[in-house]
Amino acid sequence: MFSNRARRVGRSVTLQVVLLLGAAAFAAPFVWLFGTSCKTADEMYPPRWIPEVPAGRAASPYIELRENERPECPVGVRKADWIESKSAIEEAIAARVSTFQDELPPFYGPYLQETALVEGLFGKFLRRAPETVFDETPGRVAGWFAERITAKDVAEVFERVYRRLSLSQVAFHGWDGSVEYPEISEEYPWKVLEGPAELVTRREGLLRPAEEVHYDFSKGEAFCVQTVLPLDMNPENMKKVVLAWHSDRTWHRVWACLEIAGEKWNAAQPAFTGSDRWQETTWQRRGKNDDVVMMRPWLTLAAAGESDFTEPGYARLTLTCLRASGWGAAWNKYTNNYREVLRLVPFGRYVRNSAILVVLNVLGQIVGSSLVAFSFSRLRWPGRDACFLVVLATLMIPAQVTMIPVFLIFKSLGWYNTLRPLWVVSFCGSAFYIFLLRQFMRGIPRDLEDSARIDGCGYFGIYARIIVPLVKPALAAIGIFTFMGTWNDFMGPLIYLNDQRLYPLSLGLFALQVFKGANFGLMMAAAVVMTLPVVVVFFAAQRHFIQGITLTGLKG
Repeated sequence: MFSNRARRVGRSVTLQVVLLLGAAAFAAPFVWLFGTSCKTADEMYPPRWIPEVPAGRAASPYIELRENERPECPVGVRKADWIESKSAIEEAIAARVSTFQDELPPFYGPYLQETALVEGLFGKFLRRAPETVFDETPGRVAGWFAERITAKDVAEVFERVYRRLSLSQVAFHGWDGSVEYPEISEEYPWKVLEGPAELVTRREGLLRPAEEVHYDFSKGEAFCVQTVLPLDMNPENMKKVVLAWHSDRTWHRVWACLEIAGEKWNAAQPAFTGSDRWQETTWQRRGKNDDVVMMRPWLTLAAAGESDFTEPGYARLTLTCLRASGWGAAWNKYTNNYREVLRLVPFGRYVRNSAILVVLNVLGQIVGSSLVAFSFSRLRWPGRDACFLVVLATLMIPAQVTMIPVFLIFKSLGWYNTLRPLWVVSFCGSAFYIFLLRQFMRGIPRDLEDSARIDGCGYFGIYARIIVPLVKPALAAIGIFTFMGTWNDFMGPLIYLNDQRLYPLSLGLFALQVFKGANFGLMMAAAVVMTLPVVVVFFAAQRHFIQGITLTGLKG
């Protein structure tokens, strides 16, 4: 008895383990998809399952190297030789860098012996090193690296690892296409209004001259910097302001405020100090472009009432940086791609169009296919079986064969660039769904139909009161299949739609891919947004789905 019980327990445990392994294998692509959607562009290689966690730095500037820029053991080099040589190489590079101290800008001094700078130089020359260099003794290998480093190399790597918040050129764009590049004057320079920050002017030693903002959030939670800029264009014509700046990869939030001619405009969305390269951020005043369906690569400036700044011929720009520490910085980083997707495309309109198509197609397939299947399975009429064979024969015709004729028909009806071609045909039913429902309905005993007819039910009464309630599992399966097919349909909207206001989500996100194709994290965030409703619907309706697939019916 004990052995039988042990075998049953063993089988149960084995089954549970197999199910868990199957669930893990099923979930792995979704975990990878979601993890990639939380990554920045520089985290894509080498591939990792878990996105990098922000360090949550409170002070800037600082020295740091990207994870994918650190030197790694080359293929073909033994691990023991690599470990031994690596220490000697880094020591030699550090000694070599210290000899350039007089040739480099003075502010480099405190950072020259930083590990990140040494590793950055090591990684740069490691990519150029021949495969045979590690065959030598550690001392010779270290000498090979150190003797090739110049002051120019140090400056180049320093530019890459020196994390700082810098403010550079500001540009104003008008609604008429005019552009102004005002200069920061000595009369109105960038200045710190409040908070634990100070401004340091950098005119040499870096790629671009700028005003560096040195801050320490351990002494406060926010700081504000401000400048006043000359503006020749009419204030009413001012459309947007573009700031060239270098952020420090800390993922703090930055809010902008523009004041001009006694009016104040506040940013509706924050910018983030998430990049570590020069970039341009655009803040655009809310206006006529907000009603146009288009990509929006700008942050919106919303009217915020009157301002006390009324100086004619000038505009005042204020930037407020709010600290994001620990989980706040991680949240800002992991959700950034999703915010970008929702901001760049008119997401609400795309979802509405997809929802309209899904509802109409599901309703059409359920009504159309069930009525035709009812006529084939429960009614007797001349040529019924021949017509059913014709319907089945259409399954063998590839959709590519009928694509052009169907397009010409809809175009002649005046339905091109409307949603009608994408849902009207569903009310005619689908050959596969008609076949599925016919086989399901044939399993229902005719005694139920005869009893209903005796009680005075007509054909539509029998269909609505007897047949439909008994085929709900099959109808649920059809609804799920139709939902998935319509939600993911790309070719149909691509053929029949040319107006972005009518795009469903599938075609709208393709337009995003064309606009931001190189940003794979953004594309994965869009894919998660596209996939999530399908996953939710499947798990919410899986019981009906399984019932429909098994085609259970009543026994006679």
